[in-house]
Amino acid sequence: MKKIFSLFVALTAVMSLSAKTIYLQVNEDWKSYGAVFFVHSWGGAADADVKFAVVDGEDYLFSAVIPEDNNKVIFVRAQGECTSIPWDTDKLWNKTADLEIPEGKDCFWILGWEGGAWLQKGQLPQTAIVGNFEGDATWAPQPGYILLPELDGKSASVTLENLTAGTYQMKVWIEGSFLSLNGAGEEGLYRIHREWSNVDNVNIVNDGRNFEFVADITGDYTFSWTFASQKLVVTFPDNTPTAVENTTVADKAVKCIENGQLIIVRDGVQYNVLGGVVR
Repeated sequence: MKKIFSLFVALTAVMSLSAKTIYLQVNEDWKSYGAVFFVHSWGGAADADVKFAVVDGEDYLFSAVIPEDNNKVIFVRAQGECTSIPWDTDKLWNKTADLEIPEGKDCFWILGWEGGAWLQKGQLPQTAIVGNFEGDATWAPQPGYILLPELDGKSASVTLENLTAGTYQMKVWIEGSFLSLNGAGEEGLYRIHREWSNVDNVNIVNDGRNFEFVADITGDYTFSWTFASQKLVVTFPDNTPTAVENTTVADKAVKCIENGQLIIVRDGVQYNVLGGVVR
């Protein structure tokens, strides 16, 4: 009875304060395994822990009501059975750093596992691919490489026309943060290739490392980004889509050994293990 009374008092105290609604836009990684989400807020008259509820008609957008004066938050991803934030237990799966709610922003987009960006509800994040496509190593988002959100608000795409054949270093840029593929691939880099990819997973993180894109012929290459899955898909000039996904060399081609070197044979063309054409 004492616990019930204490909870009632706490709820009454929060409800007596003016309140505001904040939003959390999660991705497929955060939604996986039936996770639930919480916000811990402070900075005003009273701290508050609130569980998020999904917004009607949405799959990845959640809302919570917190005290109006609380301008600092931590977002938490926890095991699905949790009814409160399971601090210092293995039921707390992920959490952001301490965040301050910016003026005029009310929706936090999760990018990767623990990072993100503040936007206004209904606003889509500005997204771009950046790289040395024109020999530019500054990594500044180029106007022509901005991915324009499609009408469904779920994905974005851009086509680099007449891109010269070659191997390019690249990243995904969202709202000022460089995102890269999670983990270490061949020689510390992940690679997107027409025939195969050595990428272990599609998780995107905020560590800013580069990955590689191999344009084997000169032509038009379309890069598509899906906000929820955070998967980058490249459509090559022959319209063959190649995704960054769980893929092994064995899935895509026949392997053989020639002159002590592993060779991947696809459609009569020989590639080495780095994806280069064997001449």
